[in-house]
Amino acid sequence: MNMTTLSFMPARWLGVALVGITFAAGAVSPAQVRQRLADGEKITFVDVRNQTLFQAGHIPGAIHIPAQLVPAKQLPPLGNVVVYDGGLGETSATAAASVLNQRPGFSAEALDGGLAAWTSTRADTTQPGGMQAEGNPEITYAQLQQVQGADVVLVDLRQPAATTAKAAAGTTTNAPLTDLTSEFPKARVVQSPFAGSIMQSKVAVAATPPLLVLVDNGDGRAEAMARTLKANGVTRYVILAGGEQILAVHGQAGLQRIGSSVNVKKTISAQPVVAP
Repeated sequence: MNMTTLSFMPARWLGVALVGITFAAGAVSPAQVRQRLADGEKITFVDVRNQTLFQAGHIPGAIHIPAQLVPAKQLPPLGNVVVYDGGLGETSATAAASVLNQRPGFSAEALDGGLAAWTSTRADTTQPGGMQAEGNPEITYAQLQQVQGADVVLVDLRQPAATTAKAAAGTTTNAPLTDLTSEFPKARVVQSPFAGSIMQSKVAVAATPPLLVLVDNGDGRAEAMARTLKANGVTRYVILAGGEQILAVHGQAGLQRIGSSVNVKKTISAQPVVAP
C-alpha cells in the first residue's frame, strides 16, 4: 500500500447534509463559493496545507499560509476569506478561519470538504492535467476515531478470512471481522460507495460529498476501489492504513496491545492529502 502524507461521489451519485462546525468560523460549500464568485463577490482563498501539497496543486490565486503559521502571520485586512485544507478529516482550516476572524477586516469561513470537495465539483485548480503517478491517501485508526461523524462513510471491502488451524483440520470457518459499527459508532458503514443508502441521501445544491474511508483486509481491494473512484472523478477518499489488521487490535501496534512497558510508537502514520 502506498503511503502518502496527511491528503466522492459526484453530485449525481450522492449528497449529504453539511456537518455543523462548532468553532467560531462557519463552513461554506464549494457550490456556494462558486456561486458567490459568479455573482462577482471578491473572495481571498487561504491554503493552510504544507508547501509540498500546495505546490502539487491549489485553488488559483490562493495565498499559502501553513496552518501552524496562521496565528503569527501578519496580514492586511482581506475581507471575505475562504480557508481550506485537504478535506480528509483535518480541522486545520476551521481553526485557522477562527483565528482570522479575531482580527479586524476579516470575514473568514472554512471550505467544507476542503480541496478534495472543491476538486470533485470540477472547479479550477493548478494541478496539472493528464496522467499522474498513483498515490492513495491514507488515514490512521487514531485519526479516524477523531473525525468519525455524519461526514464520514466507511466502505467495508473486507472479506472474511478462513481460520488457518480449522482449514488444516478440514473444518474451515470464517474468522470474525471487527464490527465497524461498534468501533466507529458515529460513522456510517456501507458495503459499496454506490450503495443505495448513499445514493438516496438528501441531495442539496450546497451539500458536500462525505469522506469515504476504504477498509479492506490489506489485500488490495481498497486500492482497486480507489482507482475506480478516481476514474469517476471522486477525490475525497482515504484508505484505512492497516485495514482489518489494525482494527483487530483496536489501533494498538506492537507491544502496546499486550500491556508492555516498552514505549513503542505506532508505525502507521499519515496526514491526508488530496488524491491526484
